[in-house]
Amino acid sequence: MAKLSVALLLLWLTPVAAADSSGCIQAPKRQKACPNLIYRVAQLPAMPAPAMVCICATDFAPLLVTPASDSEKVQQNMLRRQMEVIHGEKLQSVLDILQRRL
Repeated sequence: MAKLSVALLLLWLTPVAAADSSGCIQAPKRQKACPNLIYRVAQLPAMPAPAMVCICATDFAPLLVTPASDSEKVQQNMLRRQMEVIHGEKLQSVLDILQRRL
């Protein structure tokens, strides 16, 4: 009976561990859970082989739209540069995944 209880407890805790987004590619300022996590198998730069990649699509959404005004274009360029500093050469691969190019 004790083994069954332990097995059920482990089975119950498994989704909680899978829902942890600490290893996801996301904005560093994010304080709350990402509302739109996407999981894809991809090989990002500096990865030896393809693996499961978790991306917070909400954080990258502003980079995927066409800016309507000059001020929006400036804001988008600033955000892109900030994300390039944080994520380096992974940024373009992440954007390609979100645009379903990879």
